[in-house]
Amino acid sequence: MIVMRTNTQPSLLLFAIIAVVVFSCNEPREKNQETVSKSTSSETISPQQKIIPDKNKLVGEWTRTDASYQIKITELLDDGTMKAGYFNPKSINVATAIWAFVDGVLKISIELRDENYPGSNYSLIYYPERDLLAGKYFQAVERVTYDVGFARAK
Repeated sequence: MIVMRTNTQPSLLLFAIIAVVVFSCNEPREKNQETVSKSTSSETISPQQKIIPDKNKLVGEWTRTDASYQIKITELLDDGTMKAGYFNPKSINVATAIWAFVDGVLKISIELRDENYPGSNYSLIYYPERDLLAGKYFQAVERVTYDVGFARAK
C-alpha cells in the first residue's frame, strides 16, 4: 500500500504526477524524445550532439517522492554493477544493483531479496536535466508494478 505524506512538498507532488503521466504513455521512447525536443527547441539535435550524463551523478541518497523509501548509491563500478542500499526505513537486502547506458540513457536496476521483498525490483532512468530517477517498481508479493520517482535527498 502506498501512503502519501501530508507534508509532501508541492514540487515532489508535481514530479510524481508528471512521472505517472510520462510513464503511462504507450508511445515509443524515441517518439517521446522527439516531441520533447521539438517543443523545447527549434533546433534539431543529432545523435552526435546528445550529451551522455555522467554516471557518477547517480552517487548519493535518493528518496521516493510518494513515501520515505530510500536508495543510497555509493559507487558505480566499470563492470556495470553498483554499490547500493535500500531502506524502508530499515535496511532491505539488495541482491543485485546494476547500471548501464542504453541508447544514450542512463538506467539503473535494483533487485531486492529480503523478508517481504522476494524479488521486488526497481527499473529507473536518470533524468539529468531534473536530477531525478523515475521508472517502475515491481512489488513481488502483490505482483503489481507501480510508476515511481526518486528525488535527490538534500
